[in-house]
Amino acid sequence: MKLKFLTLTFVLILICSAIPLTAEAQSNNALEWGVYVDEEFTYVLQRAYFVDPSYSQILAVDMPYVSSMTVGEKATLRVTGLDEIPSLIYESSQMPKSSCELERANDSVPIMAGLSNFIIPIGDWDFINEISNITGLEGVTLIDTADEWGTTGVTVYQAGGSVITITVEIRYDKENGTLNYMRQRYSTLGNDLIDIILVNWHPGMPTIVEEGLQMSTLLIILIAVVVGLIVAIIVYQGYRAKKPVVQKLGEKKREKTRK
Repeated sequence: MKLKFLTLTFVLILICSAIPLTAEAQSNNALEWGVYVDEEFTYVLQRAYFVDPSYSQILAVDMPYVSSMTVGEKATLRVTGLDEIPSLIYESSQMPKSSCELERANDSVPIMAGLSNFIIPIGDWDFINEISNITGLEGVTLIDTADEWGTTGVTVYQAGGSVITITVEIRYDKENGTLNYMRQRYSTLGNDLIDIILVNWHPGMPTIVEEGLQMSTLLIILIAVVVGLIVAIIVYQGYRAKKPVVQKLGEKKREKTRK
């Protein structure tokens, strides 16, 4: 089966979108930056699974830096620029953007510059919810807790007779607006085709997330257990059938004595 190369068919974070969405109920905002220029953060690619190596091309648009990152190794994100925040914002295209660069932590080799989706403004999440129109997007669920803001989006499409489910989860830290967690997952019939997990790493966190059991693996285990059980029953019945006559008579005598 060939997986069609495509970008996501839905927009999870419209803050970085050029599509204007008018804010009807609120034009003033209380947005602010929770980081400063030259501040650094550590990120780790916890998982990068591709059932076919060629599928890595699918992420060339949404996560182009993944091809330059190694699973389990740390990368340093440095804030290089922050737009001035307007006092009046009427549509999503006017939202201020950040600019960051990513480099390998062990040798400072550059990975990518001009990244704008790692840092977002903070301080007025109601306004962000309204201007980004998250609740108006089909298949997208808003994440809005005491600590994090983000989205989980799911879409399904047909590829070569197979139904592919794409799940994307993005979470930002409300304290400083940094990207906490990003996962893109392509799967079919319970089996992963692509699974990428990128996290804002802190001491004590794992650097690698092991692959979970696939549905096909679970089915194989279940079949093996059932087959093993059937074989055990057959062997036991065969053993009973081959008992010596004296042993069988002894068992019958004991049964009569109990009665």
